[in-house]
Amino acid sequence: MAKSPEDRLLDVIRGQLGYTEAGSGWTKFGAWWAERHNKPDSWAYEPWCDMFLAWASNKAGLISVVGDHAWTVGHANWFKARDRWGRTPRKGALVFFDWAGSKSIPAIDHVGIVEAVRANGTVVTIEGNTTNQVKRRERSMSVIAGFGYPAYSGKPAPKPEVTWTEEIVKTLPLLKRGARGYDVKTLFYLLHARGYGLGGGIDDTVLGEPLEDALRAFQKAAGLKVDGQCGPKTWPKLLRVA
Repeated sequence: MAKSPEDRLLDVIRGQLGYTEAGSGWTKFGAWWAERHNKPDSWAYEPWCDMFLAWASNKAGLISVVGDHAWTVGHANWFKARDRWGRTPRKGALVFFDWAGSKSIPAIDHVGIVEAVRANGTVVTIEGNTTNQVKRRERSMSVIAGFGYPAYSGKPAPKPEVTWTEEIVKTLPLLKRGARGYDVKTLFYLLHARGYGLGGGIDDTVLGEPLEDALRAFQKAAGLKVDGQCGPKTWPKLLRVA
């Protein structure tokens, strides 16, 4: 029985497990990339996690659907522009990492491929340029910015899954100065968890000036509109579902 495209690609990638860059930083993947794209020889010494995937997909005859990239952010945007970007892990998907956990494409640091998805929610990956080698890893979703889904045999991208935190966001109200109640208490403790806690003696059920100031500071750090109001843009950042 013929293997699926993703299995063919994974076979090529597994064949490189243990590959280690030279002491100088040179890799055959970077050298291949430089020759393919008519780049200077110095490209053979550049960070190579994405060039490794391009090399492997070329070997498997799948580079047109996996992508021909050296820059992880550009590669992720390539998938997003084709409506093949999401947060659902799937075997054969490319997995893009942001070690800071922001889930933001511009913040992506690294890329690999999904080999398997564990029942506990972790993802088994194979990655190039991880401690200077091709290695198998097991990663938490907390450091995964998203997944790119190659169009293997025309398979559609998986439908987005709605998490329980995303459902909660839909029910949370817009809080403005003077708001009272348990939703304000939720805001108070979420700010505390994100490093914007307040001292003692503050009523944590009323959105007053001290709490509003802390909220404004969080919004500024998160790149949000600084208005001192907690609504549909701010709640997801506090809950880290956006």
